[in-house]
Amino acid sequence: MTISMKKALNILFALLALLLVWPLSSCKKDDEETTTPTSLCYISSFTLGTLTYYRTSTDESGEAVTTTYTYAGSYYPMAIDQIPRQQEMAPSLYAGTIYSTKPLLVGTDPTIVPVTIAGEGNFTYRPLNNEGAWITFTSGDNVDFSTPVVFRATATDGGSSRDYLVTITIRDNDPNGYTWEQMMPADGGTSLLAGRSERRAVAWKNGFAIVSIDGSNAFHLTTATGTTAPTWSDTPCTGADGAEVGSLQKSQGKLWMHTTSGALLRSADGVAWETVAQTDAGTTIQLLAASPNLLYATINGVMSCSEDGQAWTAVNLDDDESLFPFTNHAATYYTQSNGTARVILTGSCDETTATWYREEDEDEPWLLISRTGDNDYNLPWSSLLKEGSLVDYCSRIIAIGKSATTYYSTDNGVTWKEYTELTLGSGQQAADGEHIAATVAGEYIWIITGPRIWRARLNSYGE
Repeated sequence: MTISMKKALNILFALLALLLVWPLSSCKKDDEETTTPTSLCYISSFTLGTLTYYRTSTDESGEAVTTTYTYAGSYYPMAIDQIPRQQEMAPSLYAGTIYSTKPLLVGTDPTIVPVTIAGEGNFTYRPLNNEGAWITFTSGDNVDFSTPVVFRATATDGGSSRDYLVTITIRDNDPNGYTWEQMMPADGGTSLLAGRSERRAVAWKNGFAIVSIDGSNAFHLTTATGTTAPTWSDTPCTGADGAEVGSLQKSQGKLWMHTTSGALLRSADGVAWETVAQTDAGTTIQLLAASPNLLYATINGVMSCSEDGQAWTAVNLDDDESLFPFTNHAATYYTQSNGTARVILTGSCDETTATWYREEDEDEPWLLISRTGDNDYNLPWSSLLKEGSLVDYCSRIIAIGKSATTYYSTDNGVTWKEYTELTLGSGQQAADGEHIAATVAGEYIWIITGPRIWRARLNSYGE
């Protein structure tokens, strides 16, 4: 072998060795960059996982039976206060506090609470009343919250840490019990809704809003700000002449109504209303339902949807149009686990109850829930819900009308059963000639009949 060939082979071997070493050194460098210790230490989010709660009932023999249920803790947000404050339950000064913004269901087991944390640093925890060793935390771990818990975020460089006092609250009232609480008029007071007619309510901002008409045919917006101890206000509306109050909908952060002449009105504050210009001339609009993203209406008699109330897209019906309740109906929506809305609309057509739904997708039609021979759980629309409401509450669609009996569905409107855990007393029922309105705001169902406003809070998710 010549000297030149030996040199060539040496160069080739050196190149091969470099190729073998380069990926390893590159990966090592990447690892070093992603694990470089930092001085950051904080918790930015604290989320509860699937929670367990228990309900005790009596069977036919009189024996107590305990049934286990689960529900999503993510629907009960945890607030984080990053400002150091002195705590009565813990004399030490903590860098932050984390607490439930609303009470968990009665019977929730506080000893098995799965938790997911986001933030910076390494996380450990220990019970407030235990000065023992810190427990290493990994997102998804179950934590015992039967007593307050201290979570610590420690910087990866080990130079600093922050302690958070974490507490959860569990409601202590009977899960099957509720009390109708009269909110207006107050004892000895006068209702803001005295003399009003054709009222309708929707959840609105930090409370709810009611649009009504007084004896002079003037429109008013009555609002409750805050739902625990609401602050009430009543303001005359402008630009709402001719509106059909029963068509009031909320979408895109605005309020909407149609008029008796088929025009569409819009308001950003519920007080000042404006007519929405239509893309196509001669458009006659009848609002039927809404979700956070879309309005649903008949446009010149054709079922359609719109994002802005100006341009409308026809939406097909998967069955006979004569079965769609265009005039005598109630509607609501709820957000599914995948983040899309499902709109439920039910009403009467030729003395027959019909329930339709639509998945929030522009390519999806309205689907009729067929009535099979073995489904005996229809909604008695004509006797219950004329001038009534549907509300989404406690994982149920609840039908509320002039009857003392309410109904609920846990399967998207396929079957309806009497809601024995929620009945209307004489005070909550509407008198002859009165309209009834219902909405959900905060943790409460609100009923508006005549000049009276009532609320009740349920705590039962049922089967």
